[in-house]
Amino acid sequence: MKTHTLNKTTLCLLSLLASQQGVAAELLYPANATMINNSAEAKQYLLDYFQVQPTSVVTDLTARYQRESLNGTHYNFDVIDDQGKNCHKTLVLSVDKTQKVQRIYAQLEALSGSCDGTIEKPRTNFDITQPTIPAATKTVNVTTQVYNPDPRTMNQEPVPTDGNFANYTLPSNYQQVTMPVLCSTAADAKCVLANDKLVAIDIVNLPDGETGKKAQQLQQGHLSFAADGIANIDITKLDPAKAADNTFVHNYFYDVMAFYHLDSSLRYVEQLGFDQLFYKKVQFDAQASSDNNSKFLIDMNLLSFGLGGSPDTLDADVVLHEFGHTMNYFILPDWAYGDTGGIGEGFGDYWAGMSSFRTQYQQGSEFELDEVFNFDGHFGGNGGTRRLDDHQARYYPSADYQAHISVNGSLSDQLWSTPLFQSLKDAVAIYHGDAFDAMNRIIIEGLYGLGRGVKMHHTAQSILDAAQALYPNQEYGAILRSHFTQHNLLPTKLILTAAPQFIDSNTSKNKGQISAVIYNPTQLPISLTGQLTATGQASTLKLATADKPLTLKAKQHHKLAYPLAKQPQCGQTLDLTLDASLRFDNQQRVQDLNFTQKFIYGLPQFAQMAKVFNQSLIDAQKGNNPFMPMRKGVTYATFFSNSDQATVGDDFAVITHLTHPDHRELKVILIAPDGQQITLHDHQAHYQSDKYTVYRLADHPQLRELLGTRMSGAWRLEVTDIAIGNRGQLVSFGVTHIKDYECKDTNVTPILTPQPKPDNNSGGGGSALWLALLALVQLGYSKMSLFTRRSIKR
Repeated sequence: MKTHTLNKTTLCLLSLLASQQGVAAELLYPANATMINNSAEAKQYLLDYFQVQPTSVVTDLTARYQRESLNGTHYNFDVIDDQGKNCHKTLVLSVDKTQKVQRIYAQLEALSGSCDGTIEKPRTNFDITQPTIPAATKTVNVTTQVYNPDPRTMNQEPVPTDGNFANYTLPSNYQQVTMPVLCSTAADAKCVLANDKLVAIDIVNLPDGETGKKAQQLQQGHLSFAADGIANIDITKLDPAKAADNTFVHNYFYDVMAFYHLDSSLRYVEQLGFDQLFYKKVQFDAQASSDNNSKFLIDMNLLSFGLGGSPDTLDADVVLHEFGHTMNYFILPDWAYGDTGGIGEGFGDYWAGMSSFRTQYQQGSEFELDEVFNFDGHFGGNGGTRRLDDHQARYYPSADYQAHISVNGSLSDQLWSTPLFQSLKDAVAIYHGDAFDAMNRIIIEGLYGLGRGVKMHHTAQSILDAAQALYPNQEYGAILRSHFTQHNLLPTKLILTAAPQFIDSNTSKNKGQISAVIYNPTQLPISLTGQLTATGQASTLKLATADKPLTLKAKQHHKLAYPLAKQPQCGQTLDLTLDASLRFDNQQRVQDLNFTQKFIYGLPQFAQMAKVFNQSLIDAQKGNNPFMPMRKGVTYATFFSNSDQATVGDDFAVITHLTHPDHRELKVILIAPDGQQITLHDHQAHYQSDKYTVYRLADHPQLRELLGTRMSGAWRLEVTDIAIGNRGQLVSFGVTHIKDYECKDTNVTPILTPQPKPDNNSGGGGSALWLALLALVQLGYSKMSLFTRRSIKR
């Protein structure tokens, strides 16, 4: 939207319970594939499944609604506790087309402080008028002309330098289109902007809270026209003096634009197979208010478009973004709490960007694909465009992802839209035009089977489930997984960690073995089986067997040792691979996972040792801006390299030693003497507070950007903390190259010592190296937003 409006919410910090039964907002995959034929059977199945629950959690269920999707049926229930209360707790049971149980979405934490039984109650204190539709009508495909998708994109014009729409000259090169409308069967047939799926209405007044000024509800009336009456509708010939004249058809160009783009998108969704999605007509008012904003009023099923800044419906991105909210509502009427604000805005941006991309692809053109609202966003001064390529955005489960909120420098909207849209682009590069339909089916299907309190990582996993079910033999799932992983949007269920990264060949100490740690980062106990293999080693090490599985409690780690039967070459990189199967309890299906961790045989000999800092990391702080509720804490440290090498080579390495209770809160960037920035640590999890890491250029491809650049000079480390409360320390930092590897039968370990002054170029090192892998994991708590506002704004 052009004026970002913050939800008026109360933030609750809800602790996730440590047992399987009490975990808030989880996706469960039952092992028992029971047949479910109706809502009553679904209710009984859920009651049986959760019978071990405390009575205060699940006492009874009330059927709320059910939905049919491409993959099956989804039964949504309100959860009633032993006090007869429903605090927005939700269970959703999903079954496939053969009626077999596939998944449960369980949100068993109270999301409402009052628990008074009022759940998303629709408002009725508003007035609209609908067009007069004759008793005898037929659907007629009328010809008209529109901007598709918007004036700038059609003409590939530069960004307007003047943000005043009154000074912008609209082009008259339209696209001729047809759209189905209702026309009377009389001889002098008149048509209206309505059909079986869509109707243009006129807002008379909205409820209190949606607008403060009655004048903002503009009264344009309803368009009535002959079947050929809008074929040459032309906004460029609009006479401002006749703007209030309802007989002046060109005043309704805004209505025609909205009707065409909404109808086309609505019918496209049905063509994808979601023909039961729109069970009632979608309503819109293209000239709803003088606001510089558009919105979807959920409980009224009403799209309200503004005329401020520039008329919003001149930009199809605005129209289709709001249509994305409409789809959210029809799929999940209780779309509220959790990350639904950010997900909804991001999905709306994706749908707008996808539609523009698809249109341009069909037209054989390409213009500003990674930007939405690239016409409307340049007028009015307080709206702006949004990006679909925010590659730096990362997900932090502890954060609160309301609509339009900035978290660690990225909008919540862009965090969700970017992986979806970039996955679409990758898919189009492989599967061409077919990718649009396939990706849209997957992403829409992924919204089904969820409910109140859903977080981004649940929705990402649900989309992957949809990809596997719909296109198991194509690359769509792999593409989406890659982008979700990049943004830390998938929950990590297990971590394989080096302990240490460098293998000491002193046989008297560890007999030439690989030492590693398996860590359970979740809030639940895990039952684990699997086996370990290593590069160049013929033996396979059994981790655990099905009859004697390894059990890891929540936040527990397990040390393991893989003996090296064959001695590697000194300095050789070895891959340790774990093929594992895990389950959280006997009621859930087994999940197969694969992990690989790199090790180096021998101890590195550094040309220059790290510098000791023992410097406290600056913690994040609470901000005063409601759209930036948190200010990052940023710590800098400088290391002066006096290397005898002139430039960075293949043996380049960076040494960092940090302590922090939760390394997922940290981002670590290396800044080279020439100013180039390389991300070393991007909020990855680690199983203990102490993290000593050697980043070798050979193992970290991002460091290859430094090859050939100047080695000597001032190197800086930037450590950013994005969460309030936990405090850490920068113990040491250094930049060097590795001269050699020690593979003798000795017990020599570098000792970290302070550097002498004045050049601060000496120091020490250490061999206790711990390198965490994989993406951001779910934290032990989650911030939920109470849903009090019934409009979704862009």
